[in-house]
Amino acid sequence: MTARHVRAAVLHGLGQVPRYGVLPEPVAGEGEAVVTVTAAALKPSDRAMAEGVHYAPAAFPCGVGLDGVGRLDDGTRVAFFLPQQPYGGMAERTLVRRDVWLPVPDGVDDAIAAALLNPGMAAWKAVVAEGEVAAGQTVLVLGATGASGRVAAQLAVRRGARVVGAGRDQDVLDGLVANGVHAAISVDRPHEEVVGALVAEGPYDLVVDYLWGGAAEAAFAALARTGEAARPVRYILVGMSAGDVAGLPAMTLRKAPVQMVGSGFGGRASLDDAAAAFAGLLRQVAAGDLVMDVETVPLADVEEAWTRKASGRRIVLVP
Repeated sequence: MTARHVRAAVLHGLGQVPRYGVLPEPVAGEGEAVVTVTAAALKPSDRAMAEGVHYAPAAFPCGVGLDGVGRLDDGTRVAFFLPQQPYGGMAERTLVRRDVWLPVPDGVDDAIAAALLNPGMAAWKAVVAEGEVAAGQTVLVLGATGASGRVAAQLAVRRGARVVGAGRDQDVLDGLVANGVHAAISVDRPHEEVVGALVAEGPYDLVVDYLWGGAAEAAFAALARTGEAARPVRYILVGMSAGDVAGLPAMTLRKAPVQMVGSGFGGRASLDDAAAAFAGLLRQVAAGDLVMDVETVPLADVEEAWTRKASGRRIVLVP
């Protein structure tokens, strides 16, 4: 009998570019389900996984893609997380833990749902579930020009917060201001200039950080300079696209009343809460309140897509 296979983006070693290849057909065991994939976004977390930084694979070859959208055997559309190794989301079919998914409402395009899943839920977790932002508060989003940062800034605005967005892409920053963000700060300049700009727009109640590195150093310096005039600050670290190390002098943390939290997979929000939030985000996209710029690419072209220079568009691979 000929063994059955599925086409997939296959990683053959850490630090390599995934190639279009095959994996054995997934078979569901107890507590598992097979999903026929319809769309999977290419995200920074997928690249980090391939580098061995984040959810590193235990053996090779293996599939890549930490999430995606597809259909169960009964036709139910779902957005799934963390496929069971050696499978990934970028495949014709994948293997997931049963019930570790969110329903995808009718009338929503699969590619849009896949593009929004990771950045949208990360932003919701940081701003709403963990940040508990409220009307009248001031929120600083470090990395507001990335996909999740843009959603985070818009979510905070729609909850009545005064939002300050910081990032490198001035065009995106200008667009955020046009859509309700109070102020935009470019971090692509000398450290002291960034610190001064952050101080001028503070004090802050919540910092959502997708950058870390030098941007975090500037943010903590600004928080320390505010000193006793500042109210307690909740600092939520979501990403590290500007560097995985930040130097923070001890006195910086002693002067700034900061509660620091790391945000990743899991957390205190229930799957029901997450499902309701995801449906709400998709409704906002449909209404034009949130914008996702998506480019669909055939799964067979994963190598080209993986090595492409980053842009403001979210690449979604389609089997």
